[in-house]
Amino acid sequence: MSTSFARFTMTAILLAASAHAQIVMDRFGFLVTGQTGTAGEFCWTFDCTPRQLAVVSGETLTMRINGPHQTLFAIGASLGASNCIPIPGFTNALILDVPIIVLSFGLISQQSPILACWGGTETVQFQVPPGLPTGVSFATQAIADLQGPTPGLSFSVAVVSNVQ
Repeated sequence: MSTSFARFTMTAILLAASAHAQIVMDRFGFLVTGQTGTAGEFCWTFDCTPRQLAVVSGETLTMRINGPHQTLFAIGASLGASNCIPIPGFTNALILDVPIIVLSFGLISQQSPILACWGGTETVQFQVPPGLPTGVSFATQAIADLQGPTPGLSFSVAVVSNVQ
């Protein structure tokens, strides 16, 4: 085996190991992007503090899930995010208030070259209803079917969008 091939092989192994090592088994990403910025978490964090995003009535938001490729996801919405309720059989906690409506669901269909977060991504467009008055807010949170030693459904952080 040549020295350069051995170096290439070792470098490839180290890069693959470091990328996979960054995955946190019960965490995945949920980001909401609008005209004024982005709120949420890329992949590695969960807590019960909703991320805040200023939005404009009528604008189209891009909601991005970073999770395992070809696994199920859903995005829910409610008028608030004041909970932090662990649910048996799920990881993390439900933050959305009830009632909850489902904005979108499906499979994470796109492969992502950013292997530090499962290797899959999905984007969903959502139009903020035109005519919403300033001061109205709504919350979104995702759930995904994660793989790993204890696979199962896991909640993301929540994002509260405030109409400006």
